[in-house]
Formats: sequence, structure tokens, C-alpha cells
Amino acid sequence: MKKLIFLSALISAVVIFNSCTKEELDKPVATATPSSQTIKSGKKTNIALTANLSGTTFSWTVKQAGVSGATDGNGPVIAQALTLTGNSLGIATYTVTPVSGGVTGDNITVVVTVESGQKITYVADIKPIMINNCGSCHLAGGSHPKKFDNYTTTKNNINEILKRVQQSPGSDEFMPQGGSKLSTTNIELLKKWQADGLPEL
Repeated sequence: MKKLIFLSALISAVVIFNSCTKEELDKPVATATPSSQTIKSGKKTNIALTANLSGTTFSWTVKQAGVSGATDGNGPVIAQALTLTGNSLGIATYTVTPVSGGVTGDNITVVVTVESGQKITYVADIKPIMINNCGSCHLAGGSHPKKFDNYTTTKNNINEILKRVQQSPGSDEFMPQGGSKLSTTNIELLKKWQADGLPEL
């Protein structure tokens, strides 16, 4: 009798294990190619969506900041013309959901950066970020000796600035201290300014 109970329990365990394994194998895993993209204002995105299971369908939602033209949709390709609504740079963040055979896979995120084609400069683009976010410490009259309303000081400290603004708000190194995390758009502006050679004007 004990052997029969043990054998029954073992068979049940194998069936449950196989069911879980099959369910995991049947879950679609989405891939976006490219996983992020930078385009000029007015141009179309070109992001191919594929999955590990044939017949997988894709839908997406999108949040946009500083751009227009991004819309929720579905299909195997995200191809949308995005236009800047500001002067320098915008971001469209797509959240893609794969579905196969009624099983929904994990979401993936695709970030599209939209540029004007013009270089980012300290005076036009970076100094306003510093003034609006770093005033209590890093501007004239602030408590910190490094003043980011000064071009040379900001340029010479760009690596540290980028490191600190991308920290989690609870981190000791997070900047601006006691403030809110910079928006993705502002962080991308700082990165592009560095990539453009840190011009002043």
C-alpha cells in the first residue's frame, strides 16, 4: 500500500513538472531589433519585433516626451514618423507585449530618441537644466563650490554629473540631492551634449 501511494505521488509530481515545463516553453519571449534607436525629427522608426515562437503577435503602448506621432499599435514592426515638439531632443518609450496561443509573454521596452539634427549646446540646452534642477547647491549663492551655471565647471564635471543623475534617488551619490530624478529627456540631452563635444554656443 505504501509503495502504491509513493508511486502515485511520484507520477503526480512528474505530471506537474512536465506541465510547468511545457507552460514555460510555450511562453513567448519578444526581441526588438534594434532594442533602442536614435532618429532625426520627422523620420520613421524601424523596429522589427520577433519572438521565440512562430505565430506570436505583438501590441504596444507608448509614452512620448518632447515628440509627437507616437501611437499605440500592433504588428511585427514599429514604423512611426516622430517629430520633435521642442527644440533639441525627445523620447518615445514603447512597451511591447507578445502573445502566442493565448499566452502572454513578458513586456519589453524600446526607447526611441528623436534629435533635431542640431548640436546640443551649453547655453541653449544644458544651462537651463542646471538652473532648473541644481539651484539650491550648484548655482551662485548655493552651498556647493562647483557652480554649474558656469560653462567651464559644467564641462569639466560632465562625467561626474552623468554618473550622479543616473543614480537611484535613495543613493548617497544621487543628484540633485533632495530633488527629483532628472527626466529621461534631460539625461539624454546631457549625454548628447557630451557626444557632440561639449560646445558652449
